[in-house]
Amino acid sequence: MDELKRQTLNMQIHDILFHLVDWVLPPSCPGCGLEGEIICNECESKIVRLVGKLCRFCGQAVRGSNICGDCRDRSHSYDAYRGYGLYTGVLREAILRLKYQNDVGIARILSQYLENVVLSSNWVFDMVVPVPLSLQKYEERGYNQASRLAKPLAVYLGKFYRPEAITRIRETSSQVGLDIQARLENVRDAFRADPKIVNGKSILLVDDVFTTGATLESAASELKIAGAKHVYALTLAKSRRNVKFFE
Repeated sequence: MDELKRQTLNMQIHDILFHLVDWVLPPSCPGCGLEGEIICNECESKIVRLVGKLCRFCGQAVRGSNICGDCRDRSHSYDAYRGYGLYTGVLREAILRLKYQNDVGIARILSQYLENVVLSSNWVFDMVVPVPLSLQKYEERGYNQASRLAKPLAVYLGKFYRPEAITRIRETSSQVGLDIQARLENVRDAFRADPKIVNGKSILLVDDVFTTGATLESAASELKIAGAKHVYALTLAKSRRNVKFFE
């Protein structure tokens, strides 16, 4: 059995187990609490989507050029970035439930949101890679929320899932409250990519939330150093920090 078929079979087995658990313990919408709905239609309709003309590196709304003023003044290791929606409301609550309660049902729905984003792009890539969690956080939680998104996404897209392509080699302090330069320094050299896996390949790099892009930048830089041809960054949500809208 080839690897892609094995990935699909594993997903099908997990789905069966999920539906059994779902029957015993019905889900509830993280937005309104409606029982029996992972995310109800009404709450889903209130998600603030990242649509329109956006900066290719940070998802900020732009006019004219497809690169905002801030990103024009910085270099980027990833080739492009896309996100699904703003980190607020039901999307924020769903991510928190995934992040701290290991809600695999929500992960499946959120991965489908990401699939829609990827299918609307013109990205061509070979594998899906989650941003690795720090060892300390992984030991505390027992799972990586980015992996919970990336694995089903790879199956939906028919791509290889390669969590071993990049590892986190040192602990970093919390990014909360840090500006972009401090965040970049905090995660500098925090990752190491495997050239045997990524050399000459194009990568879809997946994480849950984009705040300043520092973590994605650091991980993408290591992938490029290891020989990756292209790196496309994808997150479920973008922080409201410094977000602008144009009417």
